[in-house]
This record gives sequence, structure tokens and C-alpha cells, in this order.
Amino acid sequence: MLDSALHKVNRKAQRPLGPYHACQAMHPIPHGSHLNVSSATLFAMILPAVVALLACGTIVYLLTRQMRHQHALRTLYLEADALEHDLKECRTRLQRAHAAMSVNPNQPAAGEAEARHAIDAALRELLAHRLWLRDKADDAQQRELDTAVHAIGKVRSALGEQLRELDSAQRALETAVREKIEDLSQQP
Repeated sequence: MLDSALHKVNRKAQRPLGPYHACQAMHPIPHGSHLNVSSATLFAMILPAVVALLACGTIVYLLTRQMRHQHALRTLYLEADALEHDLKECRTRLQRAHAAMSVNPNQPAAGEAEARHAIDAALRELLAHRLWLRDKADDAQQRELDTAVHAIGKVRSALGEQLRELDSAQRALETAVREKIEDLSQQP
């Protein structure tokens, strides 16, 4: 009988001691509140996952934004190089066309000075844009860069059309000169 009485007295001594059991001994959890423990455990598991997802989403957003910025800058630099090449090509073709139309090599053809000034002004404007790119492009907003990419693309497109028209006029002029030379060579 003494044995059974000791068992009832030392009930706390038989409890396993661990972190979970020690907390339970200090704050006993009433029966039926397992839902709260499960909710707390679930919350403790989900919260870090949500924080990690938000952090990953933020990183992806920032990287995507930076990639768009870098792509716009790269496009601007490439378009500026191509525009400069097109302008210089236009100047060369205009000089050739004016030389073919010139009656006196020492006197400029009609419109030659205006064309040269227009191309030089465009090259100066392009240089100003390049300086802006060098100095301010890293701090520019994406909207400004997108607008600049659109504008330089539009200018290149218009200049390309004008170069095609210049080529067509140059071919027509060369054909007319060739025909005139043939006519003059066939006259007695």
C-alpha cells in the first residue's frame, strides 16, 4: 500500500523534462486548446515563408527594373552610334550629290550650305544627348529613358526614309547625267 501512495505523491517527479514539457509544467495547456497550439505552430511556419516570398519578390522586382534600365541605356547608346553613322553617311551622300549638280566646283550648289548646317546641327544635338547620357543617365527615371529611346528611334526612322529618297534622287541624277553624256557623244 505504501507503494501506491508514493506513486500518487511523486506524480510530478515522473514527468519527462524537456523544453516542451518544462513550458507545459509552468503554463499547463487546458484540454481542447490544441487548435491554438496548432495555429501558433502553423503561423510560426508560414510567417518566415511569407517574409521569404516578399523578399524574393522585391529582389526580382528590383532586378527586373535594373535590367530594363540597363537595356534602355544600351539601346540609347547603340541608337546614338547608329544615328551618328547615318548622319555622317547623309553628309557624304549630300556632298556627292551637290558635287554632281555643281556647275562651278568653287561655288557651292543651291542648298548645299543649308544641308551642311542642318547635318552639323543634328550632330551637335546628338553630342549634347551623348553628354546627357554620360552625366545623367544612371540617375534618370525609366520613363525618361523610354521616351528617349522612342524619340531616337523615330529620328532614325525619319532619317532612313530621307536617305532612301536621297539615294533615289542620286540614282535619277546619275541616270540623267549618263544619258546627257551619251546624247552629247552621239552628236556629230
